[in-house]
Amino acid sequence: MTTTRFLTNPSPAEMPRSADVVIVGGGPAGTAAAWAIERAAPGTRIVVIEQGSQLASGASLASLENFRTCWAAPCLHRMMQRSIHVFHHAEEFLGEGVKLGLKQQGYLFLAFTEPGAATLKSDVEHLHRCGLTHVAYLTGDEVAQRHPWLGRKVVAAKYDPVAGWMDSNALVYAFANATRSTTFLLEVQQTQLRLNGDRVRGVSTANGDIDAPQVVIANGAGARPLGRSAGIDLPIVIRPRQSFTTGWRHDGFDEESPCVISAAPFPHVRPEARSGAIFGYEYKWNTKAVQPDPDARRDALLDPLYPVEQFKDPRFPSVTLALLARQLGHAPGQGFADPRYLRGIYHRAGYYVYRDNAYATLVDGTRVRYDSQRAIIDAWPGLEGLFVSVAHVGHGIMSAPAAGEILASKVTGQPLPDPTFADFGLDVSYVEHDMGGLSDNGLKVK
Repeated sequence: MTTTRFLTNPSPAEMPRSADVVIVGGGPAGTAAAWAIERAAPGTRIVVIEQGSQLASGASLASLENFRTCWAAPCLHRMMQRSIHVFHHAEEFLGEGVKLGLKQQGYLFLAFTEPGAATLKSDVEHLHRCGLTHVAYLTGDEVAQRHPWLGRKVVAAKYDPVAGWMDSNALVYAFANATRSTTFLLEVQQTQLRLNGDRVRGVSTANGDIDAPQVVIANGAGARPLGRSAGIDLPIVIRPRQSFTTGWRHDGFDEESPCVISAAPFPHVRPEARSGAIFGYEYKWNTKAVQPDPDARRDALLDPLYPVEQFKDPRFPSVTLALLARQLGHAPGQGFADPRYLRGIYHRAGYYVYRDNAYATLVDGTRVRYDSQRAIIDAWPGLEGLFVSVAHVGHGIMSAPAAGEILASKVTGQPLPDPTFADFGLDVSYVEHDMGGLSDNGLKVK
């Protein structure tokens, strides 16, 4: 039996000439796919191609590495429940001695107004109807008793005690090391699809060609250009996202605190290491910096621009801290308004990939595009042997095990692990509560 191999910038002589499956992309989606395919069909010869010098060198670097169960759409919360089960039984699924640095300290969503509290209460009631009875609604007094460092402005909260975070690098390499018949190629550039009529023939790279009857596109922001090499247009867009880590954390915000998601625009923060914290939020973005012409401006990119670090806004850390301090009522010099947070910051940027073919049909028949929370995990129609696992919307780490199993079922022709996972299909344009909440962003949908 072949053992797992890692080859960096392999010579033509070292390059594998053929495989049963080639996976393009060495992040959570690609490595999980390799792991799951081998579990579903032991002995499958797999090659994973990564353009970076290490696995998970793309968007994962800007992630907060979190996971949670409190998703309103069934396909999403069932996907996350399955993945979290794998995380908690890592030695069973990934090998003896595997440690993922799992922290199960919860997610705490905050509300500062009575309408906001009512929304969280409705969310919790819906989640209970879905079977997620562990998610709790907390009053402001209950939040203050549990986490006094948040202050007295919090009116209510939604709490997911199963949520937490992990070491994403450990997860990706655990997937890789759990494989036995997979070869990982690092620093391999210029990957393109090769076709034979209406079926996949393999891939070409700067290091040589690989023949394979099945190819998986799982390379995140690079997926659309890769698809274009075979004349297909993947329905995805990309947006740069930022996060930053501090080496300091204020008194009261201790190492056992949950991940806190504040009110709109939803800045979030969790403890990191012994004395630090990691921050982020889903800020609005457009192409103004790279497309000065207002008529050409978009809220997303079709193709990635590198280096992605060019999209780091030096104001982002101070703006995020000021936003949290204002929402929580922290006075200057206190809490998140303490200037010590701005010392020695590690600031990151990465691309998040979104499905671009989701739309809701309104009661008047109008179609309205929306930003879906669902990945696309499916076979590509009309091109036999091509599969995609893309548009993981920044949730690629928390969804990786289940996403890999969904993809493996497509590649091996086996039934889906859960019937709701059909909602990750390419042509599924709308799923209720897929916009990130119960209201479907206020749209009156048929």
